Amino acid sequence: MDEGHIGKPVSVCLPITAMEGMEEARDALSVLLCSPDVHSLLIRGPSGTGKSVAARSISRLSDMGVIEIPQNITREQLFGSIDIETAMRTGRRVVSESVLGRADGKILVADNANLLPEDILQSIVNAVSDGMVMAEVDGISVNSALDAKLICTMDPNEGELSDHILDRFDMCVITSTEEDTVRRKNVVRTNLAYESDPDGFIKSMSESENELKERIESATPETVDVTDSLMSTIAEVCSNMYVEGHRGDMSVLNVSCALSSLNGKDFVGQDELKEAVSLCLQHRRREPPDEEDSPPPEQSPEQEESDDEQSPEVEGSDAHSTEGEGQNADGDDGDGDGESHDGGQGEKVFAIGESFDVRDFVPPEDRFNKNRRSGKRDLSRSTDSSGRMIGNRIPVGMTKDIALCATIRAAAPYQTIREHKGLAIALRKEDLREKVRIRKKGTRLLFVVDGSGSVGAHDRMVSVKGAILSMLDDAYRRRDEVGLVVFRGDRAETVLPMTRSVLTAYKCLQDVPTGGRTPLIEGLKQGYSILSHEADMGYEPVMVILTDGRGNSNSEGRKPTKEEFDHMAETLRDSGIRMIVIDTEAGYVRFGKATELSNAIGAQYMRLEELNAEHLSESIRTAMKLFE
Repeated sequence: MDEGHIGKPVSVCLPITAMEGMEEARDALSVLLCSPDVHSLLIRGPSGTGKSVAARSISRLSDMGVIEIPQNITREQLFGSIDIETAMRTGRRVVSESVLGRADGKILVADNANLLPEDILQSIVNAVSDGMVMAEVDGISVNSALDAKLICTMDPNEGELSDHILDRFDMCVITSTEEDTVRRKNVVRTNLAYESDPDGFIKSMSESENELKERIESATPETVDVTDSLMSTIAEVCSNMYVEGHRGDMSVLNVSCALSSLNGKDFVGQDELKEAVSLCLQHRRREPPDEEDSPPPEQSPEQEESDDEQSPEVEGSDAHSTEGEGQNADGDDGDGDGESHDGGQGEKVFAIGESFDVRDFVPPEDRFNKNRRSGKRDLSRSTDSSGRMIGNRIPVGMTKDIALCATIRAAAPYQTIREHKGLAIALRKEDLREKVRIRKKGTRLLFVVDGSGSVGAHDRMVSVKGAILSMLDDAYRRRDEVGLVVFRGDRAETVLPMTRSVLTAYKCLQDVPTGGRTPLIEGLKQGYSILSHEADMGYEPVMVILTDGRGNSNSEGRKPTKEEFDHMAETLRDSGIRMIVIDTEAGYVRFGKATELSNAIGAQYMRLEELNAEHLSESIRTAMKLFE
């Protein structure tokens, strides 16, 4: 791996001062260079918004060398490995030169960092943040100081980073596509001017670029006054934004001091603190804890339980509706906006609600699964020679996928004492190493949807359909296959077999009726039957159950016994299917039936509202009002 930039020479890299709409990125790069306490920056945004160009522009603001980290980097390249030549010549184990070994005093740039193997990215971020490289390389301990800066870019549409890794980044800049037509025209004009005459364009921007470099060189963040009032304000903001841990507090303090120094101040002003909060906390913000909902006095959980046990008198009615829900569920008096036409007695067909950007709702695997087919959401360990190599291991039995370099490294220290018999390298069976590979695995998402009258109450099905459509769009981007099962009345029906066509899924979703009893167990049985087959085919099965959890009947029309439910729950727990229960319950009365269901079957629990990634931004907007 060569030091410096791949592609265009550093000397003609586009200056950050010439980039339209990149003021926040410019400030973040300046802070990174002038503050010894700020080590890392993440630039995230859609493709084509200038993330990589902004990251590489740092080479024009500093004399520090730049090392780019390629997507296919291995742990051996990152930390080094046994120097084969030295080992074969002297028999001594010496670690060869590594990327992190050459990074001291330089800037590391990683494009599309979210596509790097997670353990690789975490090792890089930890080494830069801690100022220390620590690793075990072929039985040799590597322990050396590291003073480096790290800039990563990512497109969230290609996959998110874990909260732990995000928290390790001191700052995060979010880029977006310019919507203003004048600014869009300026972006095009700038790129045309740069491409037609790079040297001339660089020369025309030299004045603004030199001014920024002088600001960076003259900044002294350590001289900025830090008061108790400032620390109290930062602590209050982080608390209001539900920031976990204390890295956010320290990052806001360090960045606000650096921004103040860059602006020629010896104290932290309101504008600098506000910008520091935006840079340091928007990727650390968390959801507020759930607030307990207390039921109104006119109906209690005990009354709801008694309603559940009543036998339905009319087919299609909901035996456990809450106050005001019976009319809507039966379709007699309901006049909600989501109604499009009557589907018969006790039925409604609701419109599809507004879609949104859905958060990552599929829980991570706790282990690698073998023999999974290729896909885009998850990675699985390959059992053949397909996939990307991530390491090596001592083989068990025969192997056809030999890791040649690792085998030679294992044998190198013993070459001085082995008989070669004319061979350049003498290998023995104990030297053999085989490759460890991973590949994308296909995910099969089955939506098991409660279509009973209780979900239709208050037009809740409009929101449910909107959420399903949003998850379908997310599944399409991730190349997952999806299916749809609806349970209502006295049975569960496969409305949509497994497909990758979002249009087909949308058409099926439009016509799904709502009303009747809640045969929850029948829906779980149908979902299990489908996904068990998918697991046998070599895919990763995920069951997404959207329900309020109120199961009041089975295929015979009677209330299921506890033994029936416990048997089904045990079957699902032992199935190996990943499960998510999305609680569709609405209103002031919350009886927690979906929570009980998720605990019984060992599923992840979420509320319907938690799927919307956009609502997470409300916390930062609220906290920012403190500075207005």
